[in-house]
Amino acid sequence: MIKRKEKIYYSIGATSNGVKTDAFTYFLLFFYSNIIGLSPGLASLVIFLALVIDAVSDPIIGIISDRTNHQLGRRHPFFLIGLIPMTFSYFFLFSIQQSWEFSQMHIFLWMLTFTVFTRLGMTLFDVPHRSFGGELSSSYSERTNIFAWRELFLVAGGLTNAFLAYSVFFRNNAQYKNGLLNPEPWIYYGLTGSLIMLTSVLITYYGTLKKSKDVNKFHYSFTIHQIFNQILNAFRTKSFILFFLGYLFIALSWGLSSSLQLYVTTFFWEFDTSKLTFFIPIYASASVLAFYILSLVSNIYEKRTLILFALLIASIMHAIPVPLALLGYLPTLGSWNLFFATAPFLLVTSTCLVASAIIRESMLGDISDEVELSSGLGQQGLMYASSSFIGKLNTGFGILLSGLILEFINFPQGSEITPTASQIINLALTQGPFVSILMFIPFIIFYFYPISRSKHKEILNKLKKQKTY
Repeated sequence: MIKRKEKIYYSIGATSNGVKTDAFTYFLLFFYSNIIGLSPGLASLVIFLALVIDAVSDPIIGIISDRTNHQLGRRHPFFLIGLIPMTFSYFFLFSIQQSWEFSQMHIFLWMLTFTVFTRLGMTLFDVPHRSFGGELSSSYSERTNIFAWRELFLVAGGLTNAFLAYSVFFRNNAQYKNGLLNPEPWIYYGLTGSLIMLTSVLITYYGTLKKSKDVNKFHYSFTIHQIFNQILNAFRTKSFILFFLGYLFIALSWGLSSSLQLYVTTFFWEFDTSKLTFFIPIYASASVLAFYILSLVSNIYEKRTLILFALLIASIMHAIPVPLALLGYLPTLGSWNLFFATAPFLLVTSTCLVASAIIRESMLGDISDEVELSSGLGQQGLMYASSSFIGKLNTGFGILLSGLILEFINFPQGSEITPTASQIINLALTQGPFVSILMFIPFIIFYFYPISRSKHKEILNKLKKQKTY
């Protein structure tokens, strides 16, 4: 059993990725397109290219960390290696100013450089960190609890970042009724995020350093040919293929949804930053609800059953609000009544999405055991890197698609925003019902996921016998 204190020290590290993910998902495209004035197509292309580069680095970092033998363990050295590129590049990313009068190409190169290095730094930390979590326990149920704690701090990092953005840095004032359009606070927003990431990584490094000695070391020689064979072996595993495809469509759909959300809440729902701030307690409540619900039911129901239920409810609840608003069944746009009318949909959807993310991470630990049984090698780094690869690559496709949609409907760029009614409706229908339709694809895929509680127990027994001989 892993002590709760150890789970918390481990999970605090996920706060750094929560900050980065919230910024990159909701604010980065908006900042460069609507504050700095970069074309939405170019800005989304930067995010996509950086994600592709980063996604390719994920399996490389995973494989290297799997095969690292160091006195600090095979994961912990990477926690520190990623700190400098992660924190410095994140700060510089948001330090660019309108007054510099850069050309479109200069802005493009600035954004690309520091987006790439921020992501690479995070990969150096996050892939080994997630792998370390999968190694802390081999228990079918305890793995879910470990990653529930991790997801709780991951979301907490994102919500802290959002809270600071809406309630501190981008508050409405006399000059800017929408505080997000104020160019001055963005550099301080970037500095604060980089300091939070630095602190959380250092806490998780020193807090879990003793546990690093418990992780099995890699005792085999290896060649590039053997590494490729091991990767191919993972893709011959039915459970991994289904996981890969299912997560692929989840990441694609929610990459599209998340990158358009700030536009839709601002221009379709007409919520100002004071109301956006009050969405943060809803996301926080959803994370806590998902944590406690899974702690109650993970010992009773199979992971397949739980993720199917979460995906189904999330897709249905996400699709409903926009059609209701277009049909006139919701209160006045921008009002507090509208906020309270849409809040329950957001709460249920977010709870299900957090739960599905926790279950996926736990599933991947079980799949790692199955792959180890067939290959004879523990490759948690490679497994969790593959998950990171899927998420980043397809989130990149989602963001690229969102940028192309903004270009296609000629959505205006810069701080003087005057979109037409048809442009706003098209955005809302894309971010709402269309995304929900995409969510039914992973529901169908995960229906065929084969690892049950009893099958995982059988895998562990076979692994134990295999290691005995």
